Amino acid sequence: MQLQLKFPLLFLVLYSSIIHAQFAPSAGQTGSTAIYKDSSILLAWATQCTVERGFMDISQANLGTASAGSVNSAVGAAGDGFTLSLGDGGKATLTFEYPIKNGVGADFAIFENAFNATFLELAFVEVSSDGLNFVRFPAISNTDTSLQVDAFGSVDARKLYNFAGKYRANYGTPFDLEELVADSLILNINAVTHVRVVDAVGCIQDAYATRDSRGVKVNDPWSTPFASSGFDLDAVGVIHQNTTIAIQKIQATKFTIYPNPVQQGASVFIDSENEYEAAIYQVYNLQGQLIIEQKVSDKQVLTQSLDQGIYLLRIQTEKQSYVEQLVVY
Repeated sequence: MQLQLKFPLLFLVLYSSIIHAQFAPSAGQTGSTAIYKDSSILLAWATQCTVERGFMDISQANLGTASAGSVNSAVGAAGDGFTLSLGDGGKATLTFEYPIKNGVGADFAIFENAFNATFLELAFVEVSSDGLNFVRFPAISNTDTSLQVDAFGSVDARKLYNFAGKYRANYGTPFDLEELVADSLILNINAVTHVRVVDAVGCIQDAYATRDSRGVKVNDPWSTPFASSGFDLDAVGVIHQNTTIAIQKIQATKFTIYPNPVQQGASVFIDSENEYEAAIYQVYNLQGQLIIEQKVSDKQVLTQSLDQGIYLLRIQTEKQSYVEQLVVY
């Protein structure tokens, strides 16, 4: 009987220590892990980026998606004054000239544009060595969830672990691939080709909340119903790179949707400047519900089943995601 009781007791002790844990403090404080943008340990920066924007306010989908910045804002070095806003739950996927590899300590760092040490907009971080299978870093948020952090509220960096956005502008949050060694069946930690940054919706309402690796709600400034909503990605810097492998550069496909607005019942055509691989298109209403999903075979969207209104048209290929607002009248 004593042996049976010890394990639950040990679990409770360990779990309690995690809940009340204090992690690295803000940039400039003793014990901080923040990496300055001009640090000599940063050897390279992301060279390409694709984005799938989230809503300005996930609880008010009619406001549309975040729109500040462009994918070009997220490539190159940090601190240039340009960022890419992801919106609630939006995500950006970045690639590099050479893969990132596991070395001693941190292997890459992600930069956000927080204007001070406590206005922290957070994001989950995922990596892949094939562009298809992604593994998420185990993130911990010990911020109190009994009261919503408001749009310009404060978050303590010491209560955060493995979240991008932990540090203010010009200071990157480090990530160590060694933490993902257990995922070696789907991830080569010595040849990481993709880094994905996924906005953590900081809303504590059950309907919209995102949760950390323990299932605890993430609480950060919300709502921010602006064009610059959500995580503002500045850059991803590489600390350890595998120069023995060159990553094939992906030619991002630009799509044209026409006519838009479109008359109810008419077809919307999908065109592109390049040939693109097999894809699907999805049409969502502004409540986030999927209305249509179909393969892009004849490069057109049939709107017979759509009522008059505003929708989001998403085109998903093997290598990128493209989203545009669609108006049916």
